[in-house]
Amino acid sequence: MKTTNIISMLAVLLVVSCTSTKIATETELQNLAKVDNKDFSIQVNYANPLRMQQIALTSEYDLKIKNDSAFAFLPFYGVAHTAPLNPMEGGIKFSEPVKDYKSSPTRKNDGRQISFKVNTNEYHYQINMTVFQNGTASISINSTERDPIIFYGEMK
Repeated sequence: MKTTNIISMLAVLLVVSCTSTKIATETELQNLAKVDNKDFSIQVNYANPLRMQQIALTSEYDLKIKNDSAFAFLPFYGVAHTAPLNPMEGGIKFSEPVKDYKSSPTRKNDGRQISFKVNTNEYHYQINMTVFQNGTASISINSTERDPIIFYGEMK
């Protein structure tokens, strides 16, 4: 009787563990498909400025890629080498077409390395992203007008 109960419990455990693995794999494939289709959004949770400690973000900030355009609403912490034309417009904000978009698998083939450029009236950005299968991401933004900054977040 005890042997039958143990065997049935092990069978249930095996079925449940296989099901959760299947769901995780489907989600990972969906994340990669979004990246490959250039239709995804990364909500950032942390900012890591060049000259400061990492900052936990409490408001909703994100970077979206839709076809051949990028949309950013991100904070900026650090040194700006030129003042913005409108001092009320802080942060990293743009809604522009991307240039030189490149996407390739990561070394471990567990995500995608993405790089592109965005030019606004005031700033020229070089953006390098790593988006992993599990949906986590890092975004590095470089500009000649501002210090580099790295954001960490996840796909939404």
